[in-house]
Amino acid sequence: AAPAGAVAFGVKHTEGVTVDVLLRGRAEPEAVAGAGARWPLDEGTALRFGMSRASSEVNDNKVTVSFYADGGKPINQAGVFLTGV
Repeated sequence: AAPAGAVAFGVKHTEGVTVDVLLRGRAEPEAVAGAGARWPLDEGTALRFGMSRASSEVNDNKVTVSFYADGGKPINQAGVFLTGV
């Protein structure tokens, strides 16, 4: 769950990961190209992670989600480490 007061989020990821944002009401997912883009924190929004190759080490890839309040003030971050097999 998102932290209290969060109204938007942003995503960044390591090179070995692809991330798509799936927004309710849109037929096509939106690819996350890099850091900087933000999306509204709406009900039904989901993230889809993918990896195209096996990892060279355990937990060598990461996705970080940053949460923002009104006005763009950062609130908190959540991260997940990924291992492709």
